[in-house]
Amino acid sequence: MSPRFRGGLTAAAGALIALVLAGHRLLPNWRGMGNTLDSGLPWLGLAVPLLALVAFARRSWLALAGAMVPAVMWAAMFGPAFVRTAATGPRDLRVVHQNVSYANGDLAATARALRATDADILVAVEVSDDPVLENGTMDPVFAREIGPGYPYRFPGNPGVAVWSRYPFDGLPRPVPGVPRSQQAVIRTPQGEVSLYAVHLASFRPAQPSVIANRNAEVGALARAVREDPSPRIIVVGDLNTATTDRELGRLTALLSPVSEKAGTGLQFTWPAVLPAVRLDHVLTRGFTTLDSRVLPMSISDHRAILADLRVSGRRASRRDG
Repeated sequence: MSPRFRGGLTAAAGALIALVLAGHRLLPNWRGMGNTLDSGLPWLGLAVPLLALVAFARRSWLALAGAMVPAVMWAAMFGPAFVRTAATGPRDLRVVHQNVSYANGDLAATARALRATDADILVAVEVSDDPVLENGTMDPVFAREIGPGYPYRFPGNPGVAVWSRYPFDGLPRPVPGVPRSQQAVIRTPQGEVSLYAVHLASFRPAQPSVIANRNAEVGALARAVREDPSPRIIVVGDLNTATTDRELGRLTALLSPVSEKAGTGLQFTWPAVLPAVRLDHVLTRGFTTLDSRVLPMSISDHRAILADLRVSGRRASRRDG
C-alpha cells in the first residue's frame, strides 16, 4: 500500500465508530439490538486507544487522525458528565432510590443503609410483597428498619414502595400503562411535587416481546408526564435502560437527568459488583441539581443512587445554611 494511504483501514474504522456514536438512534432496532447499542454506547470509547495503538504501530498519521475522530465525538457526548455544572448550596430535597432485589438475603442491612442516607424521599423497587401485612405495608423486616423518620409511606404496586418525610396529597395511583409504578403528589415545605416511582419492564435482547413491553411503558410514562401540569416533577426508579436509549429520549425531552449535572462520571449502577450501565435514574422538572452520585455497593445487584435537589428559582437564605 502507498505510504500516503497506510493506515487507511484504521482511519475508516475510526470514522465508522464516530458515525455510530453520532447516529446510533437512526440505526435499525432489529430485535432490540438498537436499544442494546444505545445503552452500551459509552463503551465504544474503548476502541479509541486500540485505534491509537494501531496508528502508532504503523506510524501512520492518517490512522492517528482516524482515531481522533471518535475520540472527539465521545468527548463531546460523554465528557460533560465529568465536568461539574451542578449548583451549590443547601438542598430542598434529597431523593434516594434502590433496586433492593427480590433475591436480597439481608433486607434489614439494606434498609439500614438506605435510612442512613438521610433521604427526604426514598424509593425502593423489588421489595417483596409476600407476605403483605393486614394494614397493607410491605415486607415487615424492610418496613420496620426504614420506618423511623419516615411517617408517610405507601406500599408496593407491586414491589414499588415510597417513604417520605412529607405527607402525600391523596392516595397514590399507578401510572396508566406502567404496571409497576406509583404516582402521588407530595406536599413539601417548598410546595407540591408530583412524584413518579417506577420500575419499567426488564430489558432482554433475546426476547423481543419483553423489549416491546418496556418500550411501551416508556411511552406511557412519557405521556403521563407530558399531561401532568405540575411545575415540579420527579421521576425516579429502575428504568432498565440508559438515558442514551432512543426510547428513553421521549422522557429526557421532557425531564432533565440529574446525573448529567454532577460531574462525577457516567454513574453506572448495574451490575453492582462491576457496574457497566446506568439503569437507575432520577429525572426532574422544576428543580436545580445540587448533587447526584452512586452509592457504595450493598447486597442488591443494583447500586443505589442519590440526588440532592433545590426548587428552581429559589434563592438560598441564611436560614437554609
